[in-house]
Amino acid sequence: MGVLSEIKPEKVFEFFELISSVPRGSSNTKAVSDIVVEFAKERGLECYQDELNNVIIKKPASSGYEEHEPVIIQGHLDMVCAKTEDTRIDMKRQPITLLHDDNYVYADCTTLGADDGIAVAMAMAVLDADDLKHPPIEAVFTVDEETGMDGAKGINAELLKGRVLLNIDSEEEGIFTCGCAGGCGISSEMEVKRLCDDSGKKVTSDELLRYLHYEVIIDGFLGGHSGVDIDKHRLSATHKLGSVLFEINRECPILLTHIQGGFFDNVIADKATALVAVEPENDELFNSLIEEFNDKIADEYKEDDPDGSLKAVKIDELKLSFSHEPLDRASTDRVLSSIYYLPQGISKMSDTMPGLVQTSSNLGIIRMERNCFKFSASVRSSVKNEKEQLIEEIVDLVDTLDGKSTLHGDYPGWEFKKESKLRDICVEVYKKQYDENPEVVAIHAGLECGLFMEKLDGLDAISFGPDIFDIHTPDEKLSIASTQRVWNMLKGILEKL
Repeated sequence: MGVLSEIKPEKVFEFFELISSVPRGSSNTKAVSDIVVEFAKERGLECYQDELNNVIIKKPASSGYEEHEPVIIQGHLDMVCAKTEDTRIDMKRQPITLLHDDNYVYADCTTLGADDGIAVAMAMAVLDADDLKHPPIEAVFTVDEETGMDGAKGINAELLKGRVLLNIDSEEEGIFTCGCAGGCGISSEMEVKRLCDDSGKKVTSDELLRYLHYEVIIDGFLGGHSGVDIDKHRLSATHKLGSVLFEINRECPILLTHIQGGFFDNVIADKATALVAVEPENDELFNSLIEEFNDKIADEYKEDDPDGSLKAVKIDELKLSFSHEPLDRASTDRVLSSIYYLPQGISKMSDTMPGLVQTSSNLGIIRMERNCFKFSASVRSSVKNEKEQLIEEIVDLVDTLDGKSTLHGDYPGWEFKKESKLRDICVEVYKKQYDENPEVVAIHAGLECGLFMEKLDGLDAISFGPDIFDIHTPDEKLSIASTQRVWNMLKGILEKL
């Protein structure tokens, strides 16, 4: 018996547990793709698996629906792999541990992967069932959505006859998404020098002891999804840490030794750390500035992100090594300037849809190597020109600082349609089940629907899903009751199509 075996709808959670039995982070999807293929073979269903690990499974219509047009049910196999610092799981090699209480399914100290495992599980439950009323089904399972939608980009859409797409990759019940932003990732790097680089010598103890060394930590913040949560006034640890050190450096000269934070460019980082060297005569000023900025952060985020802090911890002299050799002055200034001046958060709100973020940027990753500083940002916009302008702004900034940038994971937006037969049917089914109107929206997050709209002429698409909280974080949890209701709604939509 599985951990989730007694939760209804049983088949949905049975298949969710099955795909959770193997690691399935982005770029690590072969095992879960094979599970889905084996599932299809066991049921004698038509199945295609490509070299990217995308899978398409086709199921004939139920009795009486043979003449209906095919319906595509789509979700992605991969998940964001994030974990708490104190857990020792290797998410590239070990599966997550599923847990549940009366209300939620969650994982032990890791992301759950309900984004978007719940879509895969629901599609598998439809394919498995012999008592549902439905048109021909084309279940499409893509890969690497979280890192640039490469699976949807590379899938052979000529295999698909359907022109109606149900994307189950939204995280709020009662909301039908019918449009989304396009996006692009930017990876940048710049060369840096250490104090002793020009001399050709290794740093000596005396040279290290000339300074006081501190670890500066910004931690305890919520983080979140750079599309869904960008308007929630959550602190970006990567951007804030660099910006604070930039401001401190103006009043109290410091040298940067190391800086790091974040794991994905599309995630608002909840923690970042840096090592800095401070002249002894500036020790008191440095610590007072750290306290001052901590107070400012606490005041600014007291309502929306209240549990984080900024602190500096002095490093004992006995723990210093050549790895604590600081950057030189010019390199320190360039690194901190690149972070400080990088656009972070909302650039523009929509003029036509109140409350919708139109354009934004997120500094997701910062990393320092011996002689190279690297960072990655995610740009989103529902307006193509604004996306391109923001990308150009970041690339120009890096170029000015003698760095270089590459673009990756570019994907199109999905334009909101004024008229949609599919949307009308979904709204009708929702009103009958819930006795209220759903919310119909466009969102700032990216969805694969935009890519399928480009590939399939005349496609009508909609995205929905059950309540999933704190996606892309170890606090992710899936509402059991919401999953039950959305499963019933999906069955009702298929019956109407």
